[in-house]
Amino acid sequence: MITNNLRVSGLASGIDTETMVKKLMDAEKAQLNKILQNKTKTEWKVDAYRDVNTKFLDLRTSMESLRLESTFTKSKLTSSDSSKVDVTLSGIPSRSEYIISSVKTYQPGTPSSVKFASTSLSSETTELGTGNGFQFTLNGETISLTAQDTIRSSITKINELAAKTGVTASYSSGDQAIVFTSKDPATSMTISNLSNSNNVLNLAAGSISETQNDFPAGNTSGATGVSAIQAVGGQVTINGTTLTLKNNELTYDGVTFTFKNDMPAGSNVTITKKTDVDAIYDTIKGFVDKYNDTIKALHDKVEEKKYKDYAPLLDDQKTNMKDKEIELWEEKAKSGLLQDDQIISSALDKLRTALYSNVSDVDSTKMNKQFDSLADIGITTSSNYKDNGKLEIDETKLREALENHINDVSLLFSKKYDTKSSLNNTANNKDEFANSGAGWRLYDQINETMKKITKTAGTSSDSYLSKALSQFDTQIDSWEKRLQTKEDYYWKQFNAMEQAIQKSNSQSSWLTQQMGG
Repeated sequence: MITNNLRVSGLASGIDTETMVKKLMDAEKAQLNKILQNKTKTEWKVDAYRDVNTKFLDLRTSMESLRLESTFTKSKLTSSDSSKVDVTLSGIPSRSEYIISSVKTYQPGTPSSVKFASTSLSSETTELGTGNGFQFTLNGETISLTAQDTIRSSITKINELAAKTGVTASYSSGDQAIVFTSKDPATSMTISNLSNSNNVLNLAAGSISETQNDFPAGNTSGATGVSAIQAVGGQVTINGTTLTLKNNELTYDGVTFTFKNDMPAGSNVTITKKTDVDAIYDTIKGFVDKYNDTIKALHDKVEEKKYKDYAPLLDDQKTNMKDKEIELWEEKAKSGLLQDDQIISSALDKLRTALYSNVSDVDSTKMNKQFDSLADIGITTSSNYKDNGKLEIDETKLREALENHINDVSLLFSKKYDTKSSLNNTANNKDEFANSGAGWRLYDQINETMKKITKTAGTSSDSYLSKALSQFDTQIDSWEKRLQTKEDYYWKQFNAMEQAIQKSNSQSSWLTQQMGG
């Protein structure tokens, strides 16, 4: 007996049952294919929204500093004579001018050193040799060198004790001599208890410091010593106050001064603090450039043509297509996914309003009416309607405002009005909007837009499109089970027909035989 699991393809009837069932199932799959295509299109839409969210994030990054007062307090320092005094910012200076009226530069000290006579060893890696091992004491620490030691290993042993002795050793290949150097001018150096005064390294006993030198030029050991020179502290007079220099760099009142030469009293150098117009201008221009790029990209998205005849390709459709054909097809199938999208269109309108609306204040004396809009500082919109509100900068006008009206420019961007409610911001409260600067308006509006996009297409299972994809998966699973049942039904019917034909053929053959056929 033939079961439903055994599929017989036209053995009795000669019919291509498999092709017949496939054609019947292709018709049955129409609804499933539509769901699969809708799911793919929804996945594409999720990706498109996330790309838009990235653009808004980049725009926010480009302008978020414009809502901070510190952006507009950037300063730079200039020296009237940088060959004598140079300056850099290291904090927030309290003054706009510093007068350096005299400088006595700090004179660094030099440590003690002694260069011993040339050794007879041919290289740094030549062993001292049999019978040439010896001991000596360096600043109270005993150092033992063996016959197997070399110049290199001997120096290593000496330097391993440098933290205790305050002395380091080095080798001059040109002189073929070892040099001992104290770590600083205050550290004296004493070499004693030499077990072999005729050692192959030519180390000699003696002391050397700022006030003592047992290794004067021409001494019998052949060593040459140089006594330490103590550092000499410096002084500088800034705005009438005398300050001590422990080196020739001084950090004072948020300014780091570098003194290059002595200056007699009265030979003034003036340090001037000014608004860093270039840095602030670059910050504003960086935002304007990013804003223009963003609105162009988003307008292109909402105005993108939609090709209704290009649905997402199914897997079996792709099997007969080349990669380039698939790429071109999907390019058109993806086109227009965000056409006339209300989230994006609304965001673009609100960003324009945030930029173009005048900034006011509940206290009319706090806001300069001559600088209460971006147009007042040279930032306007393109007169070409095709630019969709592209911003343009009058560089001369903006730089003049930054030079001469920096406080007004700061208020225009960074002023924040607080309604004392944590739920309120410039995007949802008209009072906060009216009385806050353009930087806060843009920042809040971008955040609100990103929240809406995340709610629509975010990674959370609660987002609108995530729920839609989940529903598609449920429908696909249901349809696949339904189609499997239908396909089994068709095969059962064809198998029954084949059995009936086979039975009929068997009966006909028996009758033919009985009748002498």
